[in-house]
Amino acid sequence: MPSFDISGLKIPVICGPTAAGKSAAALELAQEFGYEIISADSRQMVKHMNIGTAKPTPDEQELAPHHFIDIIEPDDEIYNSYMYGNEVRDLLSKLYSEGKKALICGGSGLYIHSAVQGFFEDLGIDDSEKFEYRKILERTPLSECYDKLKAVDPGYAETTPPTQKQRIHRALEVFHFTGRKISELHSEHRPEQFFQPVYIGINSEREQLFERINSRVIKMVETGLIGEVEALVSKYGADLKRLKKTIGYKEVVEHLKGDITKDRMIELIQTNTRHFAKRQITWFKRIPGMQWFEPGQLAEIKNLFA
Repeated sequence: MPSFDISGLKIPVICGPTAAGKSAAALELAQEFGYEIISADSRQMVKHMNIGTAKPTPDEQELAPHHFIDIIEPDDEIYNSYMYGNEVRDLLSKLYSEGKKALICGGSGLYIHSAVQGFFEDLGIDDSEKFEYRKILERTPLSECYDKLKAVDPGYAETTPPTQKQRIHRALEVFHFTGRKISELHSEHRPEQFFQPVYIGINSEREQLFERINSRVIKMVETGLIGEVEALVSKYGADLKRLKKTIGYKEVVEHLKGDITKDRMIELIQTNTRHFAKRQITWFKRIPGMQWFEPGQLAEIKNLFA
């Protein structure tokens, strides 16, 4: 636990699907009530990935202090949601001990969960050993990994689709280094709230949200997304894992390779982003106590803090 007791603090947590207007709401609250902004967007943490992640601009970041923006390199495969949760709570402790206050804003549900409730202990696995083992898993066909998971932890395999590579690899990693089933660790973990989250969900009617997504993708392309990806490919190579796993970047890489046209690239980014938004909505709708608002209901949101 952080040295300054944050357990009684009411921390606004602004979340919702991509392109819904979360950042605008966060800036409004930050400016009116003096909050600093803690980003909960796993891609905005990555340096040099700016346009495609809708990262707050330098001008926007001057309007209020921002945290967890540009904190890792594009090829950093070690940083994870567990580390993020610990660091957020440490930061909250530091800020509030100095008489400051903060809100959390983002669409990465796992990172928000980690900050609020945490996960089971990170088990003390050495990062370098973990990285080497992950490289072995990456070279192994996913079907073989899934078969191994069914053998070592059949209960967890039943709840994990055979296409969920990240979950499969994580479960195998835990078993490899500890000899314990990840399903057992999950059952032993008793979630607690490290602070009192005030959940504020930002969303629109589906058609309006999809229109915002489609328009934003076009704007990203017009303002230099292709050039941003070209620079990343030039420095890190087209096979950079984070490029291949990030919507808006993987499609541009396909275009740069000549596999798809520019129009098809835009269409794919829009479609994949809409699908991602639907998954985000499903995640956040499961959170108890979530209060939902339209992007234009800033006055109603502010009333929560009046």
